[in-house]
Amino acid sequence: MTLSAHTDDAPQSMRSVYSVPRGVAAHDVMRVMAARGTRAVVVLAGLRPVGIVTSQDLAERVPGGGLSETPMKVELAMSSPLVRINERASVVDAIATMTQKGVSHLPIVSTSGFLVSMITLNEAQLLRGQGVPTLIEFVRSTVVVSMVRRRPWKRLVHAVRKQFQENRIWLLLAVVLAVAGALLALAIGRSWLGFQTYDPIHYEPKDLSREQYLEEKKQPQEDR
Repeated sequence: MTLSAHTDDAPQSMRSVYSVPRGVAAHDVMRVMAARGTRAVVVLAGLRPVGIVTSQDLAERVPGGGLSETPMKVELAMSSPLVRINERASVVDAIATMTQKGVSHLPIVSTSGFLVSMITLNEAQLLRGQGVPTLIEFVRSTVVVSMVRRRPWKRLVHAVRKQFQENRIWLLLAVVLAVAGALLALAIGRSWLGFQTYDPIHYEPKDLSREQYLEEKKQPQEDR
């Protein structure tokens, strides 16, 4: 399955928090994480977070470090039950929670239990140093980006583009050889036509019927 991250509607100044649905392949998640430069992704069941997977989890729990294609699903590599915190909690509570649980990424959920952001221990300590009391302001500066399955036509375009990028030298060489072959065939054809000589015996005038042409052609021979 090919994944894509929907970031078109996210302002560039906003910090992106990535989520992925259960059931996708772990190696697909790893590739998207590497492409987006993120070290942690929240795993969702429907709209609610149920776990978190980090690049370290994938490296340790997935054969090949998550870079090779395996049938392993992302939920088998995620950390669960999920340690999370409410968006109305204080920054000090977030630091205490991460310190007590021994985690460096803490998903933030709304009062309805939906994922609204994720904060790291370093970010929480920076907020405390700036005198920020609660997580609300931090939540407002982030946007949740969902990693989803590409639509069939997008997967086709992606596959074609990938094949072209991986084999572009050979494809360009094939195109050049095809064009050169066509030009050579055209040149040989024109040369062959140029060597043809005019022989009246192979032609007949358009203003005479074939019977008249054959009759007149025989007359010079009979006169002789």
